[in-house]
Amino acid sequence: MADGETGTANKKIGGTLRDAREAAGASLDDISALLKIRSDHLQALEEDDFERLPGSVYAIGFIRTYATHLGLNAGELIERYKEAVSVPHLENQGPNPQTDVEPISGALKIAIGVMALFVVYILWLIAGGASDDDTNRIAAAPPVVAEAPTQNVEAAPTAPAEVAAPQSETGTEAEAEAEVEETPAPQADAASSDASGNLQTGSQNGAQNENRGQNGGEAEVEADVSPVEPPASAGLEAATAKVEIRAMRRTWMRIESADGRVLFSSIIREGEGFDLQDPDAYTLATRDAGSLEFFVNDVSVGTVGRRGQILTARKIERAAILAKSR
Repeated sequence: MADGETGTANKKIGGTLRDAREAAGASLDDISALLKIRSDHLQALEEDDFERLPGSVYAIGFIRTYATHLGLNAGELIERYKEAVSVPHLENQGPNPQTDVEPISGALKIAIGVMALFVVYILWLIAGGASDDDTNRIAAAPPVVAEAPTQNVEAAPTAPAEVAAPQSETGTEAEAEAEVEETPAPQADAASSDASGNLQTGSQNGAQNENRGQNGGEAEVEADVSPVEPPASAGLEAATAKVEIRAMRRTWMRIESADGRVLFSSIIREGEGFDLQDPDAYTLATRDAGSLEFFVNDVSVGTVGRRGQILTARKIERAAILAKSR
């Protein structure tokens, strides 16, 4: 094909598109927004500057979309383009720019990021989380709360024992005087030996009474000490008391038995609890020790730890929790 003919064909393509657009009263920016084709590509088509297009396949797609939108014969313009650029074996069907994949929106990116963080958090919970050396050292310390009642029991009997001793001595003197008064007076015909014997007997009785008074004082001291020991009913109450860990806020908690069996490992919600019936030690792990509280017979005896404190291996015992309620 001669150069003049090629130029005429090219001019016909661009001029036809431009005349149709101007007749419709639309600008290149309006057409670009509707067809999702860059305005510089549309301008290149109208100026017959096909070198500015990304390729023949895209050029055919642009011509088809642009011509169809303007109500022109797209097939005729495509044939003119093929003749103008000497591409006899081009496929008739080119890509439709309207079907190009649009970029991912910002909201979708944020949603994907949140989902990824959630998955990582779940995996972290399943794995048990990172170890905290400070928390482990605190959790390994044996509870000392249970020793306090024992010290109080040993110190309590001191005051009653000191008070009881003078009372015993007073009672001893009164008994001795009473026995001396009850002793019958010696008769006139009694021998002096009888009188002396009675005096010796009274002395012996007084000594025996004094010994009995001292023994009685010791007995009273022992009697004052013995009632301080916990009655048998206290052990029964401890065995039947309801001891539990209750959640004040939603958190994650794991409880293991003394032999390592996992008794609970899940999210615990507000108001839910776990009964501690086994007298052996439990191992507690949680992401927020401040959201968990110990309860004895539905009465709170304190929180497990500070708010936001992470526990990985805290040892807890039923007896220590009961001691807090006394």
